Amino acid sequence: MARKYLLAPTLIATLVSANSYAAVQSFDARSFAMGGIGASTADYLTATFHNPALTARYGEDDDVGVLIPSIGAQVDDSEEIIDKTEDFSDIYDRFSAITNPTEQDAQLVIDALEELQSNRANVQANVSLAVAIPNEYVSVNMFIKAYADAFIFADIAEDDLNTDKLIENGSLTSQALTMGVVIAEAGVSFAKSYQSSHGTFYYGITPKYQQVTTINYVTDIENYEFDDWDDDKYQTEESNINLDIGFAYHMNNGFAFGLVGKNLVKNSYETSATKGINGEYVINPTYIASASYNHRLFTVGVDVDLNEAEGYDSIAGTLNAVDTKADNKQMAGIGVEFNAFDWAQVRAGYQTDLSDNLADQFTAGLGLSPFDTFHIDLSASYASDNELGAVIQTSFTF
Repeated sequence: MARKYLLAPTLIATLVSANSYAAVQSFDARSFAMGGIGASTADYLTATFHNPALTARYGEDDDVGVLIPSIGAQVDDSEEIIDKTEDFSDIYDRFSAITNPTEQDAQLVIDALEELQSNRANVQANVSLAVAIPNEYVSVNMFIKAYADAFIFADIAEDDLNTDKLIENGSLTSQALTMGVVIAEAGVSFAKSYQSSHGTFYYGITPKYQQVTTINYVTDIENYEFDDWDDDKYQTEESNINLDIGFAYHMNNGFAFGLVGKNLVKNSYETSATKGINGEYVINPTYIASASYNHRLFTVGVDVDLNEAEGYDSIAGTLNAVDTKADNKQMAGIGVEFNAFDWAQVRAGYQTDLSDNLADQFTAGLGLSPFDTFHIDLSASYASDNELGAVIQTSFTF
């Protein structure tokens, strides 16, 4: 069990020590606690992660905002593949130590393998920084962020499930895979606003540099170690330019609407070939619609992804076919925040994956903002005992 909760910190450590630019997904603590919403509710400091247009949404007393840093992670291991893999390694070690194994000995190995058949887990981690300078001419938000998304898959060989062949061969051909991506970005959001008698219209754009590292770690299932994936031989790296664009309209009566297009330039990335296995990862344009009601003392809103983020588009060479649509995501969330006069905040939300790949989750969080200058935010998500997430961030606004 303990090993499972070391996976996300391993990813985070890699992000911090490697190329920590920015990424496709966001773990902003306020948004995370509110079911992932933000396209019409984000403030000018976190707008670059949700809707660049809202970089121009600021108050008269706002001059500079600094986010240093936001750190988050999420683990989805509902099938308990991580614990099962660890248990299997112990069972197989005992089997290998037997000089003349019986069918009963082999069956223990087979039972453990069948427990792993087609199981998978998902791990995500994020580190981000931002500096925002709002003003009446062009509001600017400069950011760097790194995001890792990996899935673990058990690829079980049919011959390993036959007692006679297992005893005869004495070795396994089943394997475990970690396929994932580390997406790094550095960018600048530019935004303007136009005020009418009924409300304020915001529009913004984010040109950004992306560095995409694909991961294709394959090893014998009895020797699987999650943290070996960061070896260079399992990785390939490419870079490109991409673009986000956003619009928002905040009415004087508190209602607001947002529309965002992210990664408007579609790109695909080939993994390295490991043991004859290779894949193709896709970053495709995604679109988000949002509606909310914003009041000084509370905010309530909903965000809906209008299409799927594709992830791995193809995986070839495995013993068993891999459903590449199983890492697609299309999120919808609803959230609420209660604000105690800009000194403290209580947040809650609910998020679901319209692609039906991730479990529905409840989210919650707290914020403290003394004098509306120093901010610390804590957030958590819960779907089950094996599906958890957390985010912490600190920021300053002047």
